[in-house]
Amino acid sequence: MTPTYLPAISIPSDADATADAGPTQGGAITPAPGGLSSIRNTAFVLSLLFALTGDPGLAQRSSAKLSPSEAYKAAMAPLNAARAQPDDLTDADKLALGIGMADALRNCLALSADISAIATDPKELLALGELCIFGQQYEPARVTLEKYLAVPEPPERKLALVLLVRALLGLNEPNSAEAEVRSLLRDYPYDAQIHFAVDQVIDGLEGESPGFNRLALQLCATQNANTLPLLISGKGLEGKEINASPSVLFADAVRCAGLTAELEKANTQDALPKLTAIAQQPSWTPTADLAPMQAALARQTAVGGRVPLSELHGHFISNSVLLPRSISLVGGTVLLVPFTLWAPSALDVVLDLARFAPQQPIYAITSWGANTGREDVPSREILMALNSWRQNLPRHVSMLIVPDNELRAFHGDSFPSGIVVSGGVVRWNSVLSSRGAERMLVHALSDPARRP
Repeated sequence: MTPTYLPAISIPSDADATADAGPTQGGAITPAPGGLSSIRNTAFVLSLLFALTGDPGLAQRSSAKLSPSEAYKAAMAPLNAARAQPDDLTDADKLALGIGMADALRNCLALSADISAIATDPKELLALGELCIFGQQYEPARVTLEKYLAVPEPPERKLALVLLVRALLGLNEPNSAEAEVRSLLRDYPYDAQIHFAVDQVIDGLEGESPGFNRLALQLCATQNANTLPLLISGKGLEGKEINASPSVLFADAVRCAGLTAELEKANTQDALPKLTAIAQQPSWTPTADLAPMQAALARQTAVGGRVPLSELHGHFISNSVLLPRSISLVGGTVLLVPFTLWAPSALDVVLDLARFAPQQPIYAITSWGANTGREDVPSREILMALNSWRQNLPRHVSMLIVPDNELRAFHGDSFPSGIVVSGGVVRWNSVLSSRGAERMLVHALSDPARRP
């Protein structure tokens, strides 16, 4: 693969774009002492919005071969992925949410102090449980929901169990949450609501302890038993309020295959051939699900193999100028975090990893094409936004803009993701959609058996 080199270029001379650029020290990026003003942030967001919506290129590249309905699904995929992340809120949304959560907190504590008035009213007990979860008061939520479930034949028992799972995870009791999700699996038909509850419990368990890891693998086996037959028949999970598309079910199965490989130090010869066969079924060809299924499978298949590139050839921002920089991928251990500006959780994920691995150099990598969906050429709006974004990074985290073909060599279609390369071998490559995924990446990063 021939790398694409970009010359050093300057951000256009715009005071709003450059006033808060932070200095660099020895190649490490130092956060600026202040941030951009709210007016500047608004300008960045608006210009970025115009850049992203001015071209249909964010649709998956195979959309020309799809029917209109499937092409529409593919085109909406980046927006839906962004909305699914926890930080997909405007500043106004965050302010309104904060006010609502504070109000829920106060009312939860006041009402749960004495619930005798509603002790025989299932509707109000359930509403109090929801109120306390909204206010992040998980212990009162647990107590209230358990009282609701003790009512003879509670009318919304399934919803109460789902809420109780969330409360227990909020209390950092994933083993108790696992017991409740087993009740859901035993008493109700498997649907999207239960699938996502299982997902949340796996996220809470994985990477915490050997015992919790075993529970996570058991839930993976249960999940696969319910979802793989659906995938073989070309179906997802559809419900009245929430759906799980085939590509989501497939990605979860791939995640479980990677979890098994990492925790049991075993290959995935049993799982991956079955998933490969599913992805090769002709029925997926005319669907928007095929591309993300192939990417998820390719990420996991790459684990244990040689790194696809010996070097990354990118640019980092220094004093408002893009300067060339290369990173070797064949010596030592390298942690790459592919990201895009339209993945709102990316910055928090990078900061989490920086805390989990304070001695490990981390490279947050992106491309012009990944951020715009258009040609892989510099964009003034994206450059301004990236310049702002990188000022929040710790000193041992560098941000690199790399050629899109080098970014795609790691099969990135979902962001943020994490890639551990050690001794020229890919040790981990997965989407970082949860704290559990972050813990598993750090597990792979620190495992002595996987070091060169």
